[in-house]
Amino acid sequence: MTKILNLSKGGRAILLAAVAVWCAGHVPGAKGIPPAPYHLIYGLAKDSYGTPLSSANCFVILQSQGVHLTGQVIPGLGAGVNYQIKVPMDAGQTSQLYRPDALTVSAPFTMLVVISTVTNLPIEMTGAGLLLGQSGGATKINLTIGKDSNGDGIPDAWEYAYLSTLGLNVPLSSINANSMLAGNGQTLLQAYLLGLPVFDPGSAFQVTMAGFVGNSPVLQFPGMTGRSYTVLGSSDLNTWTPLTFNLPTDAPGAPGHPFFYSSAIQNVQLQVNLPAPAAAGMYLKVLLQ
Repeated sequence: MTKILNLSKGGRAILLAAVAVWCAGHVPGAKGIPPAPYHLIYGLAKDSYGTPLSSANCFVILQSQGVHLTGQVIPGLGAGVNYQIKVPMDAGQTSQLYRPDALTVSAPFTMLVVISTVTNLPIEMTGAGLLLGQSGGATKINLTIGKDSNGDGIPDAWEYAYLSTLGLNVPLSSINANSMLAGNGQTLLQAYLLGLPVFDPGSAFQVTMAGFVGNSPVLQFPGMTGRSYTVLGSSDLNTWTPLTFNLPTDAPGAPGHPFFYSSAIQNVQLQVNLPAPAAAGMYLKVLLQ
């Protein structure tokens, strides 16, 4: 059944042009399959001491099948994100790519981190066989440079510094990510991920209530260089929802922030915007990335 539309002269011209484009893409041998949506690769690139990279001379490179795609490190690009690469994707419906640097689904790839003129193979890429995901999707890949001789996912430089502060002289082969060495109940991996000063193993990431500004509770905690912090709220401890917040330096009525990026070691206070009406007994927690 064909439905005839009563179009104006201009509308008919637009319709015919659209049909012509559709036909061109389906003629055998025609060059004209449109690109697929890009795939986003993003994450947090860190140095061998676990500190997120922040220099403008730092870049992340994706390599695949002769294609090299580069993303510059941008501090505070997102919550727990300082780099991103938009990978051009081809629909894979013809033998010819729509552009030379386009990739297809499941293409193998690896990542490199370049600092000034030095190219580093991140710990996460050792022995890794990564395959590109679907077009229109996104994959988070955190990258850490340095060596990891005992294969626990923590760079050797950080582990040696941590052991030194504890006065321990043990080989890295005798410890792993689950080792508890500081006597504070934290595993080695937990201490590393918290991003606390490596030369102060007695420090702890603690969130406290500093009071209220109007109806907004004020959370206080130590902020570490290059880290991002997001506030989550829950009324039942099961379902957690991101909440916005304001900073003490914000002007009255300023829009809330979805996350806080700490550019230095500092004491942080966040004035949390509770949902209206705020549920009685709402629980709050801070996500560190």
